[in-house]
Amino acid sequence: MFLVRFVIVFLTIVATATVSAAQNSVRAENSPEEQVKQVERDWLAADGKGDAVSLDRIIADDFIGTSFEGGLLHKADIIPQRSGPGGFAGATPGPTNVRVFGDTGVLMGFIDAGGTPSHQIRVTLVFQKRSQGWQIIAAQLSH
Repeated sequence: MFLVRFVIVFLTIVATATVSAAQNSVRAENSPEEQVKQVERDWLAADGKGDAVSLDRIIADDFIGTSFEGGLLHKADIIPQRSGPGGFAGATPGPTNVRVFGDTGVLMGFIDAGGTPSHQIRVTLVFQKRSQGWQIIAAQLSH
């Protein structure tokens, strides 16, 4: 009888731990930090394809940024006006650090710009969660 109770208790503990681990994994995947990282991936993919519709959704209308040369950028400056890939074609996210403060997220890290030889771009992106989801509201890129 003791062995049967022990097995039942043991299986209950294992099942509870498994469900808890799965729930924590889902929470981590859906965390605001992961959502912000996904928007960065979506931005690079859309730019690489020249997908102006997706870029229009990802980049806020009131976006403001700084170019590599120090100039001021607005949304219209960074969405490709022609068909084809944008300036980040082939780029992939590198190591990043994301901090979320309520409805605002800050991503700092690198973008692997590819090319030969491959080079990294330092990036600081500011996101805001709005009714349509997370959007990029500000950016600073540097070589």
